[in-house]
Amino acid sequence: MHRSELEDERPLGPWHVAAVVIGAMVGVGIFFTPATLARAVPNAAWVLGIWVLGGIASIAGALVFADLGARWPQAGGLYVFLREGFGKPVGSALSFLYGWLQLLVVQPGAMAVIALVLVDHLAFVAGPIGSVARSVGACAAIALFTAANLLGLRVGGRIQIGMAALKLAALAALALVGACWGHASRVFSAGPQTMAPQGTMSSWLLFGIIPVLFTFGGAYHGTFIAGSVRDPERSLPRGIIAAISVVLVAYLGVNVAYLALLGHAGLAASTSPAADAVGIALGPAAGKVLALTIVVSAAGLLNTVCLGFPFVIYAMAKDGVFFERAGRLDPRTGRPTFAVALQGTLACIAVLVGSSRIDVLLTGIAFADATFQAAIAVVRLRAPKSAGMPRYAPPPAAWAFLLIQMGIALGCLLRAPLESAYGACALVVGGFVWLSWRRA
Repeated sequence: MHRSELEDERPLGPWHVAAVVIGAMVGVGIFFTPATLARAVPNAAWVLGIWVLGGIASIAGALVFADLGARWPQAGGLYVFLREGFGKPVGSALSFLYGWLQLLVVQPGAMAVIALVLVDHLAFVAGPIGSVARSVGACAAIALFTAANLLGLRVGGRIQIGMAALKLAALAALALVGACWGHASRVFSAGPQTMAPQGTMSSWLLFGIIPVLFTFGGAYHGTFIAGSVRDPERSLPRGIIAAISVVLVAYLGVNVAYLALLGHAGLAASTSPAADAVGIALGPAAGKVLALTIVVSAAGLLNTVCLGFPFVIYAMAKDGVFFERAGRLDPRTGRPTFAVALQGTLACIAVLVGSSRIDVLLTGIAFADATFQAAIAVVRLRAPKSAGMPRYAPPPAAWAFLLIQMGIALGCLLRAPLESAYGACALVVGGFVWLSWRRA
């Protein structure tokens, strides 16, 4: 095959990978999770320290994803890694359970969080709303984008890159405002704790790292497009690592800005820290403009989730491990209609279950996601080195990623059993479903 023909089949390069990863990582988390973190820890030093720790853990994970993406450059990402890395029947079972938990816990929980953040920032502009109206508004947002995708809405690559650029521009503006109008003493003061969160140092670390890793999540999205990337052995690692480095610097700058403008206590008390911080510096009107920017960002991310993940369920159905109906494409729209509608319905249920406490949703997501992130680290550790293929994730990085993810999963179960119960029960039920499908 000529090189030009290969490039036609794989038209994407490292910058496309980086754009996808940045677009997936920079969602709505950075606009609200710093407040969740501030409420869980005693002072500003803890806030910044946990962000640095989360960044290190995310870089270790990015190296693992880059390594496996180069090894198995096929569309599907983690689903493929689990299936191929463990082989039959273990790999088939784990890949099924991954898709199962993504459908029942991770994706609906993430959509619920995004929709609630969207409504909260609309309320920041329009005025306070009640809890019932908040839940109804979040469900309406999910239903809107689910319906749009059922009609065949397609988000082009240029729009996705444009949304990522808008998000990075908003983060840069936040960091600049903090540098110009903030007070360094609020950030770098080593004084006593400014509030008294419940628990011990271990619980501060656990409940602090959960929202941070949620905000850093998304690096593995770059592996979903591996089948369309030329020279994936080099392009995937370069794109993923470059993207996460840019995001880490941006997130640290934004958190410094939050602390400089609001202080630790003000950040912990805020429901819309980005809008509150800009409002303090430039006035209420500027805060409302930023809140609308966050609404647009949340809407774009919500649509991205509605657009992409149903194809994982579609792939499972085509593999014969999910309902046959989910493996059918609408001939008019090209969309897996059943999978899209099912995901939207489960997301609305997640809103109704967890709207009163976003941290409940975050903990449930963290437990389910950490379980399979740990399995991905095991895939990297047990995969033999192929001839001529570089290793981007050295064993220490893979071991660090494995231990961090196991610690998060175990910590969620021990310290937040009720919040983690949904994910744990879904895992057990998924195991029985898998056994039933094998017998059938």
